[in-house]
Amino acid sequence: MFNQDGYIRVYRRKLNERNKDIKNKEYFLYMKVVYRISDSHNAKIRPPYFTKKQSFSHFLRIFKNHDVYVFADNIGEDTYNFILNYVDQSKIIRTNLGNSASFLNAVDFVLNIFDDSEKVYFAEDDYIYTQDAPMVIEEGLSIADYSSGYDHPDKYINHNEGGPNPFISEGGEETRCLLTKSRHWKITNSCCMTFATTVKTVKEDRSLYSKHCGDTYPRDFNLFCDLYAKGRKLVSCIPAVSTHAEIQLMAPLIDWEKEMKN
Repeated sequence: MFNQDGYIRVYRRKLNERNKDIKNKEYFLYMKVVYRISDSHNAKIRPPYFTKKQSFSHFLRIFKNHDVYVFADNIGEDTYNFILNYVDQSKIIRTNLGNSASFLNAVDFVLNIFDDSEKVYFAEDDYIYTQDAPMVIEEGLSIADYSSGYDHPDKYINHNEGGPNPFISEGGEETRCLLTKSRHWKITNSCCMTFATTVKTVKEDRSLYSKHCGDTYPRDFNLFCDLYAKGRKLVSCIPAVSTHAEIQLMAPLIDWEKEMKN
């Protein structure tokens, strides 16, 4: 059973040990990772080379240097035992909450366990990544409050031609193109519930998460519209370093089957 007080004590001790160890040294602070997985399925059409279990092992290969916590919501014993092959039991939190409530539970975990200065990556269980995705996604936080590695194809389908995003016209969205050390980025109006940010930002935006996570599924588009209205900046890299594994929604210009097998 998850003991939050115990987590806090252990984490604070390790944080103090790390700070002593890196004194007078250059240190790169990897993002903390909160990975949400569920056995629930819906009508999404997946690529033939994708399963959630394959996605999970792929994710851990890509994020191998990161501190990963798994929020396993509504899973059976088979999935739980599978996760145990990769992640210590102390970092697996089992719940039966549903999608939106599971996300809010993960948010509260982050706020209780991690320091405000930490960077955190909220990951859903149906994504594919390039090898350099963790570095690139974290790099996005140097220029924005929220960073996504996913270049969503709906950003290139005009709304008046059937595209779901009301801000898209003439083949794209009005934006600015930015440059960091390794990537070009665009300021974008929305993303899914897979993104990087800081714990400080999570704390300040918690009420908006609650506002848009009252239904079974998070209203991610509305959430990021409200965050934009608040003054938050969301960037996504171009080309993508991650994609939602749904055939109609795969990020363009990348051989995702090849990346999945890496």
